[in-house]
Amino acid sequence: MANHFRHHQTGDLTTSPGTKPKAAPSAPAAPLAVPSAEPRKAASRKAAVPKAASPKAVAQRRTRDQRRRTKPPRGASHKFRNFVITLVVVVVVGAAAYVAVPRIIGAVNAAGSSSLNIGSTVQVYVPSGSTTRDIAGILKTGGVISNTSDFINAVEAENNASNLKPGTYSLVVGTSNDDLVAALVAGPPDTGIKLTIPEGLTVQQTAAIVEKTCGIPAADFIAEANSADKYAADFPFVAGAYNNSLEGFLYPLTYQVPVGANAETVIRLLLKQYAIETADVDWSYAASKGLSEYDVIKIASMIEKETFTADERPLVSSVIYNRLSTGMRLQICSTVVYALGPDSRDFGINPLLYVDLQVDSPYNTYTHDGLPPGPICSPQLASIEAAAAPADTTYIYYVLTSKDGTHTFCTTSDEFAQANAVYRQVFGLN
Repeated sequence: MANHFRHHQTGDLTTSPGTKPKAAPSAPAAPLAVPSAEPRKAASRKAAVPKAASPKAVAQRRTRDQRRRTKPPRGASHKFRNFVITLVVVVVVGAAAYVAVPRIIGAVNAAGSSSLNIGSTVQVYVPSGSTTRDIAGILKTGGVISNTSDFINAVEAENNASNLKPGTYSLVVGTSNDDLVAALVAGPPDTGIKLTIPEGLTVQQTAAIVEKTCGIPAADFIAEANSADKYAADFPFVAGAYNNSLEGFLYPLTYQVPVGANAETVIRLLLKQYAIETADVDWSYAASKGLSEYDVIKIASMIEKETFTADERPLVSSVIYNRLSTGMRLQICSTVVYALGPDSRDFGINPLLYVDLQVDSPYNTYTHDGLPPGPICSPQLASIEAAAAPADTTYIYYVLTSKDGTHTFCTTSDEFAQANAVYRQVFGLN
């Protein structure tokens, strides 16, 4: 262990007590642990609650009203909240029209009109997270219904607001509202190609999965993902992204992609889901600290890579905020891995070397102040929420102290030293 660090699932902040360093330490007290580039196993989610060397009262996370959302189809994976999503072309009386959620896209291109074409078949797409009012608007825009209030009333009459399922439906114009509600409660048929994007992947890793699953060349997908300005009009949150990259915004879920879809089709599907998932995120705390939504996604991407444990996410977030507020460098190992290239080697077998901490990259938080210039992966909603609302702590360190991947969080240099002693004992380094 003279020249490298032991690998575990989560990273460790290894700053020595004191002012921010100007270069990587020659012999950190705790190991640099590098997250694996491979998709995570479900079992890694079940780690124990972290131990605190100096227990702090963690303020209750701010609550906010949650919008009632459509339930995922039965059998969907709980790991990724795998709602089955399908992107389709809407056909209304032979004319192609794309139906999107008005509250997300703003402008909708549709071929519907005020007069319904009774008896014609219309395909409509109901995104995951759509409310009853959203769905009513989609049906009206697609020419399936003429009155949204009647449909909403039919849903509420049977208390089905939380039972409507996302997906693609072929509906006959003129069908009664009760039958439409019954169809949406039953859920759509499975169509297209099932594409699962795990959380915590980079653009390149996502492109590889898309190529393998959908047959879309990875190069085409990467080219689209490096054209953020192309999508900024429909998805304003990507405007000004570093290096014009969509890194951080390709939301991890399971989707149904139509056969023959191209890279742009998939990109738009993932961006739309990001918009839906983050619609209720409260960005106000981050804004009060001078951080933008993009900054929050940077933090969320680091949280995603630093811990697999739900209870640790807001704690890791608090460490990042506390270090930013005091001017300490973040020294987060996953940013170094990103700078080197997550697939450049198997970091489980060949851990980070001390020399790696000197990699010349703006993403290297050992040698650069503040946040990295962009996200380092696409995080799940839980990490985004933790990044937007960190726990209220005074922690500025965390150390890996258990083989289950959990950490001890520390405020003082003495606590930090004690946690490092535990680490060395647990991993037989004494």
